[in-house]
Amino acid sequence: MRVFIVGAGEVGFNTAQMLSEEGHEVTVVEQDEDLANRASEQLDALVLHGNGASPKMLAEVGAHKSELLIAVTDSDEVNITACLVAKAQGVDQTVARIRNPDYYDTKEPFARDVLGIDFVIHTERAAAEEIRDALRVPGSVNVETFAEDNIEVAEVVLKKDSPAAGKVVRDVALPKGSLIVGLVRENETIIPKGDTRLDVGDHIFLISERQFINKAVSSVSTETEKVESVMIFGGGRIGLRLALVLEQEGISVKVVEKDEERAQYVASRLRRGLVLHDEGMSRDFLLQERVDRAGAFVAATGDDRANLLAVMYAKQLGAKRTISVVSRAEFAPLSEALGVDIAISPRLITAGAILRFVRKGEVVAVNVLESGAEMIELRVPERCPVAGKPLAEVGFPAGAIVGAVMRDGKVIIPTGNDVLQTGDDAVVFTVDASVDEVERLFAP
Repeated sequence: MRVFIVGAGEVGFNTAQMLSEEGHEVTVVEQDEDLANRASEQLDALVLHGNGASPKMLAEVGAHKSELLIAVTDSDEVNITACLVAKAQGVDQTVARIRNPDYYDTKEPFARDVLGIDFVIHTERAAAEEIRDALRVPGSVNVETFAEDNIEVAEVVLKKDSPAAGKVVRDVALPKGSLIVGLVRENETIIPKGDTRLDVGDHIFLISERQFINKAVSSVSTETEKVESVMIFGGGRIGLRLALVLEQEGISVKVVEKDEERAQYVASRLRRGLVLHDEGMSRDFLLQERVDRAGAFVAATGDDRANLLAVMYAKQLGAKRTISVVSRAEFAPLSEALGVDIAISPRLITAGAILRFVRKGEVVAVNVLESGAEMIELRVPERCPVAGKPLAEVGFPAGAIVGAVMRDGKVIIPTGNDVLQTGDDAVVFTVDASVDEVERLFAP
């Protein structure tokens, strides 16, 4: 595809890198000269210095020839304007990152119907929901939902006391209707077979119907104590949204915010949560606030370094579960080395949202892992290679597996004898090398 990206900040840069590596023709426009120079030096893409919301510039550089325009600057107004201009000039599809809920609310069709934006990425909202889901399923480090929240995939790190550690897959006592669809070992993704041995430190991926996911996780993890209280470091967009959704679920919330005005605003939005104003997150402060008694500690400021330092302190002082927002790719390996239980990546959340628009076939959702593996939900169209045949006869690549199927409101964990039907939603776990073949099998 021809893809035009407005903004070469962290999100735009990573989006351009991801799409160019997949072979798409990418053009990036950035108004900040330093960011434009960095992108030009490091990306295999055409990088232009200028205003991506300018009708004149978009016309001069031929943005109308693109099939997709993605606006991901730090300004909601610039992103919205760029999409409006692109649509007016004939771009087929537009995607915008919008942070301010005054511009976009999922309950209001304004952005779609009036602004004409095809898809809105609300990274902070998605990050808060991802943290909530991980806390909702104790023992997991990540939970992804598919098929209108009917199917879930939980990521679990095997510890020494795990009932599954040291066993082969076929001997793991999983509840009926659940399946181990993948594992990541030393950043290598493996599609397990019955005789695949599970080792301590493996990240395994369990798929199940939503109502049974906790039971599935409990079969491979002993750390399944329900979270009833959470301390949140940072009352910004992610921290506030997380505090609000946790309050709705009856979880006790304590928010620490260093900006006094922001702390007062967060306090005005919460009904029961406690908001503390503190200039920094020190060991003494965490001791004083009894971080060891919190069910979970979440670092959600806009500073990766501050987040990781705070989590490191909280971990040393006995925090039961630690979660850090990690925006920059170079900090992802460091989070695991520091013992962070759960790392939330806005970068990967954005990548998954955008990949929906460049994948072949009827793609419903995409989730990307740090290892490069993907979980893709695809709708089965008429006359595609995968429809109407037993899965064992389709010729599925060794690096991919159909983990679950949604058919007429019912969740099916398929075997090789099951047949996909037109209209089914299939959740596929795949290594990056098999993505193209999976797309081909589901393309009409």
